[in-house]
Amino acid sequence: MIFFNRSSAQFGLVSKSDISEDTFLFPSEQLGLEKVKHPSRRFEFIGIRQLRNKMIPEHEIIYLPTGKPTLKESILQISISHSEQTICLGVSKSKIGLDIEAPKDRILRITSKFCSKEEATLFDDECIHDMTLLWTLKEAAYKKTDKPGLDFKEDIQIIARSQNEHLCRVSSNNKITEFNLAHEEIHGQILTYTT
Repeated sequence: MIFFNRSSAQFGLVSKSDISEDTFLFPSEQLGLEKVKHPSRRFEFIGIRQLRNKMIPEHEIIYLPTGKPTLKESILQISISHSEQTICLGVSKSKIGLDIEAPKDRILRITSKFCSKEEATLFDDECIHDMTLLWTLKEAAYKKTDKPGLDFKEDIQIIARSQNEHLCRVSSNNKITEFNLAHEEIHGQILTYTT
């Protein structure tokens, strides 16, 4: 497990190979786990709670009607992501979004669904790394915004990029909001998060 702080948020990562079935779950989480049939989804469910137990014990994870994870009776905000090999949990006092992905060439097959012409001037739309980065930035922004139905290409725009910091503009219900995101690479994966 890896733990670190960035921009007033706390992050925890665990490799899927290090997930322990012997993890404390609240009674309602035990019931939730019983409903999860797919083995990898069960591992992800347990892994997030394994991280929770180390980072913010005694905080039960529940889900909003939108499917967004949250903490029961807490002012803290969380965001969850998983890649093929890693599970990540972010905790903050303000709304947070995060995503983690390993660059894979399949991202180039869907570039047209999320990369605008303007973004193609900031990111190389033929580069696996750049397109994975752009996708994870948009995924983190989507999670922070928590507005189902946002179009990744039209409604979520990365409008500035410098080193590992990015400015995002989200248009929803005739309202425009802007916020910053950051990214870093951990074990060959791109981790992006709102700051």
